[in-house]
Amino acid sequence: MAAHAQAPRCPAAASVPDKARMAQMFQTAPDRGFLWKVTKDGHSSWLYGTLHIAKQDWLLPGPLTRAAILHSSEVALELDLNAPDTATTLRQPEDPARWAHLVQSGRKAKVDALMDQQCVPSAAFAHVAVGVEAAGVESLASRQNGYYPDYAVDGVLQGMAGSLKKPLIGLETVQMQRDLLIGPDAADEDAFIDDIVKGVSSGKTQGENQHLAEMWAASDVKRLDRYQDWCDCLNTAQERRFMTRLLDDRNVGMAQKIEKIHESGTSLFAAVGSLHMAGPKGLPALLRKDGFEVQQIVPAL
Repeated sequence: MAAHAQAPRCPAAASVPDKARMAQMFQTAPDRGFLWKVTKDGHSSWLYGTLHIAKQDWLLPGPLTRAAILHSSEVALELDLNAPDTATTLRQPEDPARWAHLVQSGRKAKVDALMDQQCVPSAAFAHVAVGVEAAGVESLASRQNGYYPDYAVDGVLQGMAGSLKKPLIGLETVQMQRDLLIGPDAADEDAFIDDIVKGVSSGKTQGENQHLAEMWAASDVKRLDRYQDWCDCLNTAQERRFMTRLLDDRNVGMAQKIEKIHESGTSLFAAVGSLHMAGPKGLPALLRKDGFEVQQIVPAL
C-alpha cells in the first residue's frame, strides 16, 4: 500500500530574501505592530511593540515606523543581542542540585526530545539550563506555520540601528532574562518547563503564537489591551506569578530607563515585545503617568 504523503518533518531553513524581493518589500511594507510617540521636556521619543517570532514577509518595517527610527538618535531593545556576554550568559550551566532534579524528574529528557523534534540537536544544550532550553523549544515550535525567531522584529531593528550608525541600548541585561527563564526557585522552574512541554506537545503554544502574530500584524491594539482575557496564561497562582515577573515587574524597570535616557535629551526609539505595551501597567500607560504626552501612531486613531 502506498504511504500517505507527509509534510516534511523539519521546517525549511530561515533565509534572507534576494535583493529584488527586499526592494519590493521596502516599497510595499505596511506598518505593523504598535507605535506611540511620547513627548516630554520639549522633545519626543517612540515606543514600538515588537514580535519575537515572525514571518519572512514582515522583515521590513513600514513607513511610519521607519520614520520614527530615522528621527530618533538612539535605539533601545530589551537586549543588545550582539553584546559579547549574551551567548555566554545564556549558556551558563544550571545549578548542580537543580540540574540533578531536572534529570531525575525526566524534565530534561522531555525538553531534549522536543528540541530534537525541532530538528535542532539537543546535544548542543547538554550543559545549558533546562529553562533556557525550554524557552528555545517554545520559540522554534511555530516554524512549521511560518513563524521563525530568525525573523524576529527585534533582530531586524538591531540590524537597522547598526546600518544607520545609531547607538544601541539594552534596556535589560541578559542575566535578568536568564533569571526570568530559570525562575526564583525550583518549583517555578519546574512549572515553567512543564507548561512549555505540555503547550508545545499539544499544539496550544503554536496556536497562541499564531494569535499573537496575527494580532501584531493587524495592529489590533484593542485585542492587545485585553490580552489577559484571551491569553489562557493566568489560570494558576504560578502562571500569575510568572506573568507578573514577565511583564509588570520588568515594565517598571524599562519605563524608568526609558525616562532617564529621554530626560538626558535623547530622542529614543524603544522597541520591546508588544505585551509590554498592554493595559494600565504597560509602558505607554506608565510614561503617561510620569508626565509624558502619549500619542498613538500605529494603528492610526
